[in-house]
Amino acid sequence: MARYISKGLTLALLAGWLALPLSASAEVVEDDASAPSEVENLQAFPGDGEATLTWDAATDDVGVEGYYVYTGLESVEQNGGGYTFGSTDIGNSTTYVMDNLTNGVTYYFAVTAYDEDENESPYYSKEVEVTPESSELGDFTAPTVSSATAVSSTLVEVVFSEEVELPTDTSSAFALESTDGTAIQILDAYSADEDASTVFLVTEEQTAGAQYILTAGIGVTDLAGNPIESGTSDTAIFTGSSLERTDDDDSDEGDGISDTFKVDEVEAVEVNEILLTFTEAVVSAEPDSFKIQLSDDASAEVEVLAVSIDDEDAAKVTLVTEDMQSGYDYVITMDTMIFNEAGESMAEENFTAEFTAKTLDLSDLIAPEDITNLLATISGEDSILLSWTASVNTAGDLAKYLVYQSMDGGTSFEDAVNVDADSVEYAADGLTAGETYTFKVTAVDESGNESEGVLVTATLPESGPELLVLGALSLLGAGAWNRRKKQL
Repeated sequence: MARYISKGLTLALLAGWLALPLSASAEVVEDDASAPSEVENLQAFPGDGEATLTWDAATDDVGVEGYYVYTGLESVEQNGGGYTFGSTDIGNSTTYVMDNLTNGVTYYFAVTAYDEDENESPYYSKEVEVTPESSELGDFTAPTVSSATAVSSTLVEVVFSEEVELPTDTSSAFALESTDGTAIQILDAYSADEDASTVFLVTEEQTAGAQYILTAGIGVTDLAGNPIESGTSDTAIFTGSSLERTDDDDSDEGDGISDTFKVDEVEAVEVNEILLTFTEAVVSAEPDSFKIQLSDDASAEVEVLAVSIDDEDAAKVTLVTEDMQSGYDYVITMDTMIFNEAGESMAEENFTAEFTAKTLDLSDLIAPEDITNLLATISGEDSILLSWTASVNTAGDLAKYLVYQSMDGGTSFEDAVNVDADSVEYAADGLTAGETYTFKVTAVDESGNESEGVLVTATLPESGPELLVLGALSLLGAGAWNRRKKQL
């Protein structure tokens, strides 16, 4: 923050300066005017009458001295203004428990950083909201990490003090590094099927005999919503494992590779979607682990955009891709970064599989024929009766009619009203006398294809029913045309 000197003091200092001998010198100390960076990655977790906040450390050219936690009952990010309860100076910590909150009330939080000269971050962090709730079971105890064991060179078993829930981004809920500071990437994390107090981590290759430190983040909570407490039994140390293959062992067991783990079936569900069925459950797979190419042209590659493992059957993996050429043959190639529950990857001979891209059913792209002879009859003081000759429905898949209403001559229409496929009339009620209405009727088939539609315009008289038909106009032209489903 800026420092100010009074006018009188300034003159006194100036006089003293002028009185110094020419050989004298003075040291001028400049104030720190740079504020710390904005606080990022603020997260909030509810408790019983409290909220646990955590965030990433801010940076400053001199050093961050501490943080202010702002609390309010309304969103400043959305509504502006200031926070209801102002700020709390919590010192230099990136975790804080705000207590004495009321259960069932939503609170909004933001955090700023300040340095030793009291320069404060110019903007609030991204705001978070949380609603404290009481626990019916009275569980206010945070889960702890009991142990960690390397099952294999790429799989770690973590045991917690109680059953836990993992966040959506499971891999980011843990950190793993060797005792010499080398970070090991965590590829995936999942709970054991029968005991949620046990979690398995799929990791990069570990070094046999090396010591590793596992840290669980506050994104891991128990079933009551209590998060792991940072710095309180959130770590465990284990020894890296690498089961080496012996000379007299002809199997792949223990070398991180499984001969039985492979793709059993490939199905092109859509032109941009592939369903892979593996022989075993898959726990980790990334888009970069898959390459799709035309069978007769390896240079024609299709990019894999996303990978999704089925929640109910982990042996089923869906790939979302760029559009493939309908009906063409493709080859899919995989690598060693696809893992089963044992942390094993596929053997090299099982890396490839062939499939044919989905063939489009062009017959489902053709809309039904339009109705004909659309008439509008004034049926009451506030109603108009529409009647028509049914669509010829050549394909036999007519599902319904849609009736649209407009008061600006057909420039824009209100939401459509559904009319049964076997009906040939519709009564528009609740209209205003003296107003002119335009109606459009379209035909829709079972695949959702909708015809262009036919228009009719009618003016409701000021008083008394009378017939007024201004005519019907097909957007396709005067004649009806016969439609046929294309045979593939």
